[in-house]
Amino acid sequence: MTESKGALRKAALLDAAEEVLVTKGNANAAMRDFAAAAGVRIGHLQHYFPTRADLVRAVLERSLESSLQRLAEEAGLDLGASSVEGLTRDDSRRLLTALLHEHSALEDVKMHLEIWALASADQQAANALRSFYAQYAAHVGGIVRRGRPDLPEPELHGVASAIVSLFEGAAVTRSDIAGLRTEPGDEAIIRTAQWLIHGQEPAQ
Repeated sequence: MTESKGALRKAALLDAAEEVLVTKGNANAAMRDFAAAAGVRIGHLQHYFPTRADLVRAVLERSLESSLQRLAEEAGLDLGASSVEGLTRDDSRRLLTALLHEHSALEDVKMHLEIWALASADQQAANALRSFYAQYAAHVGGIVRRGRPDLPEPELHGVASAIVSLFEGAAVTRSDIAGLRTEPGDEAIIRTAQWLIHGQEPAQ
């Protein structure tokens, strides 16, 4: 299906916003900076995204949607919220390996670091960031549910949050910024997440 002109314009604006965050490292960027990067008037930008928080929220939502789509393709799994199929250890290893790979792009790490910095001084941006992580944890919770169907809801949320924290932290420390990426380290991350998903240490 051909995208509408409005959808294409919004995509171009989001591309420009990501470019500002990744290449300029400008956590304090104002709407005029994003508009200038997109080559449009600020009124045009605000037609689609009235506030900076709206723009940040849209950038994060697109990032999550794209990431989930790539994960499903790489792992060969249905990650839809309605899926109730069980999750084998082979399934979780494929998925977690793909997830770790998804957290390896330096451009994405830079973008998220800038959004974190922006959110530390902007309550609306912080709300957008919290919404992003709530959605992210909900998707991970659906995966954990398939591995541990009898897990009580509060514990399920805790496990999902722990996995999100593990991989989000690893994204920074494994990047070229911190330089801690090693094969044994990656294996330890995957095995730890498998233990969280299945409730017991996977066999050596």
